[in-house]
Amino acid sequence: MTPEQNSPRADAAQEASISEALRQAEAREAQLRRLLSSAPEPVLGMSTQGMVTAWNFGATNILGWTYEEAIGQRLSDLIIPPKYREAHEAGMRRYVETGHARVINRMIEIEAQHKDGRIFPIELSIWQVSDKRDEGFGAYIRDVSERHRSQEVLKESEERYRSVVEHLGEGMFVAQGNRVVFANAQASQIMRVSNTELLGSDPITWIHPDDLGEILKLRQDLQDGQEVREQYEVRIAGSDSEVRWINIRPKQVLWGKSRATLTFFSEVTDRISMLEALKRSEERYRAVIEHVDSGMVVLQGAHLVYANRRASEIARMDAEQLLKVGFLHSVHPDDHAIILDRRARRLAGEDVPSRYEVRLCFDDGTTRWIEIGVSVVPWDGEPATITFFSDVTARKNMTHALHQSEERYRAVVEHSGEGMVVVHEGKFVFVNKRAAEMVQMSQEDMLREGYLHRVHPDDHAVVDERRRKRIAGESVPDRYEIRLLLPGNVVRWIEIGVSIVPWDGTQASLTFFSDVTERKYAEAELQRTSSEREAILNTALVGITLSVDRRNLWVNEKFAEMTGYSREDLIGPEAQDLYADLREWERWRKQQNAAFKQTGSFSTERELCRRNGQPFWVQMAGRCVRDNDPNTGVIWTFLDISDRIKAEQNTLAALEKEKELNELRSRFVSMTSHEFRTPLATILSSAELLKYYGDRLPESEKIDVIQTIENSVHRMTRMLDRVLLLGKVDAQMLEFEPTTVDLLALCQSLWHDAVGQFPQSNCVVEAKLPADLPPGQYDEKLLRHIFSNLLSNAIKYSPNGGQVIFEVRREEGKTVFTVSDQGIGIPAEEVSHLFESFHRASNVGDIQGTGLGLAIVKNSVELHGGDITVQSSAGQGTTFVVRL
Repeated sequence: MTPEQNSPRADAAQEASISEALRQAEAREAQLRRLLSSAPEPVLGMSTQGMVTAWNFGATNILGWTYEEAIGQRLSDLIIPPKYREAHEAGMRRYVETGHARVINRMIEIEAQHKDGRIFPIELSIWQVSDKRDEGFGAYIRDVSERHRSQEVLKESEERYRSVVEHLGEGMFVAQGNRVVFANAQASQIMRVSNTELLGSDPITWIHPDDLGEILKLRQDLQDGQEVREQYEVRIAGSDSEVRWINIRPKQVLWGKSRATLTFFSEVTDRISMLEALKRSEERYRAVIEHVDSGMVVLQGAHLVYANRRASEIARMDAEQLLKVGFLHSVHPDDHAIILDRRARRLAGEDVPSRYEVRLCFDDGTTRWIEIGVSVVPWDGEPATITFFSDVTARKNMTHALHQSEERYRAVVEHSGEGMVVVHEGKFVFVNKRAAEMVQMSQEDMLREGYLHRVHPDDHAVVDERRRKRIAGESVPDRYEIRLLLPGNVVRWIEIGVSIVPWDGTQASLTFFSDVTERKYAEAELQRTSSEREAILNTALVGITLSVDRRNLWVNEKFAEMTGYSREDLIGPEAQDLYADLREWERWRKQQNAAFKQTGSFSTERELCRRNGQPFWVQMAGRCVRDNDPNTGVIWTFLDISDRIKAEQNTLAALEKEKELNELRSRFVSMTSHEFRTPLATILSSAELLKYYGDRLPESEKIDVIQTIENSVHRMTRMLDRVLLLGKVDAQMLEFEPTTVDLLALCQSLWHDAVGQFPQSNCVVEAKLPADLPPGQYDEKLLRHIFSNLLSNAIKYSPNGGQVIFEVRREEGKTVFTVSDQGIGIPAEEVSHLFESFHRASNVGDIQGTGLGLAIVKNSVELHGGDITVQSSAGQGTTFVVRL
């Protein structure tokens, strides 16, 4: 240290320097305080204990508290909303303890509370006054309410725009780098592609191949900044592969910080289809106009600008000439005035008829009528008159002829014998002369008043009811009869016929009526006499009908009683139900018609059928109502002859039975004569041998002769036994005495007897008998007759030999016996007569037999409750099957 430094002067200078520095510092601090106090932005100070140490004018403006009110107060009580105060105090305590705070030296946005209690957003920045923690903080506050409100408005605006975009009536997407980065819901709907699938895709993915080249060029032009059309129409194919037309409007925009293509599009498929249909329609209409049967010209100003082919034909001019000079020069001179007048009035804006008729005159002297229709239409942007005209000469001629015809018909109607009136819309609009005469009124009065007041009071109801139903569209009879009550209480009957006819473009009722009084009186008289006649006919003892075209128009009670039907059932339908055989009925109908046309009458006996199906016989006779004309009707009489026919049939049956018995007697006598003659002759010759040569015959020969006599007697005895047995069968006196029979032993015995009976036969007789054949309850005598007969026949009718088989077996609880041979067989047409008494087949030749055996066999089988069947054909052998 130098002496100068330790001198008092140096100390004073140093102190002065320090004082000056302090003064300047205090001045700067005072200036800073003044600046902060007058600053428009809120600035405040706060100790580490949370007490306000500084508060400027800006803080008062924003928070509402004055400097005096704020200094020394706890900051949290002044500006911190209650719900945040605890967190604020906790942060202050943490800072005092640790020196750490999350909000120091940061700009944060929080809510503050105004003196008046309202809450509003602020932006807060807090800093330490110095590095020493105990020297407190400074804070800067900014009211951001307006910014918040602006953000809310911006958010609402964004949401509104987003809503608008999402609910646009057309699709919209944004593409960046040839990829869709945004698409609204309508875009997905139009393209039939989900939003997920659409986002990130290349838009040309959905373009129809035929339009792909145009879209790729459009994309390149946009990227190159070239000018493009405002809109395009292309086809797309979505996920459903359906082709649709869309109208697209692309433009380049900024999206984020990059350029993008914003495309609006709408589906125009219907419009395109409509335009195509409109084009086709226009072509069709043009074809129709060119080929329509009416001429058409368009007049603009004083010149024709269009004429179709038919116009040239009607005007008898070529198209070029017609457009140049028109056709008015061909109009008949008498019709010029009407055309010029209507044209002048139309141009003056007056209302004139749009259709009228004029005449055209041609160079060959002919005149044709044309009907003209005129309308005002736009043509190439300017008003014009379009005129349609057609040749109506034929119609005019027809109208003239129709008018003449109408006059003639009116004359006929006026002089008709029937009354005629027309009612149109509830009013009488036409009455002919005859109608007025019938109701005794003038035509004028009848047109004014009608004639319903002339209707008899008792018939008012039926007239009103039918009129009501007709108006309601219900079905009512077209013709009916009512009475008129005329002056002087004269009653007349009229028949009314009503039809619906067109009248002045709408429907009207046309009523014809005629006087039927005389006919009604005649019908009443006829009804009286008919009732008397019907009473007489209904009491007749024979059935009576009146038929026309095979249908009954009337039947009496007796005929109904005969058939079992009611009279109502018999009247109307055809009578074929009364005949059992329809084909026979048709054949018989032709016979009766032929007889009616030839003689006018027909009689026969026929079997008819009652309603319950019971047949009955009638004697029936018919006569035409008019001579030889069955179409006018036939009156039939029916007499029940069932009892007589039954008696005749019984007599015929008895005669047939008698004839059959006589035939049986003849066959029996012939058979017995033949069968008995042989053994009797043998007996006679054997007796003569013994009588005349007995003493000379050796003993052995005598025994043979006697044996021959015995055999012949036995043969005759067996034959007589069969005849007696057949008699018992016919008298149903054949005895059936079943006992337990050893069936196996019996069948073996029958087989041996058959073989022994014909020792000279060439047949091989075989028996197929099961060893376990069980015994059963049978009549042994009848069994012997059954099978000895069948076996002997099999051998006897096999003269050329062959195999004969006798087989027995058990089958389904029954014993089945079969006898088969390879003999002469039986003709097929005679098999059904095989079991008749005395019947023998036509091919037996000289083989002996009586024709009785099989008849007895059948009855013996049936007594056992069994059955016998036969299968045979001539030359093929025979098989009999017996089931017991």
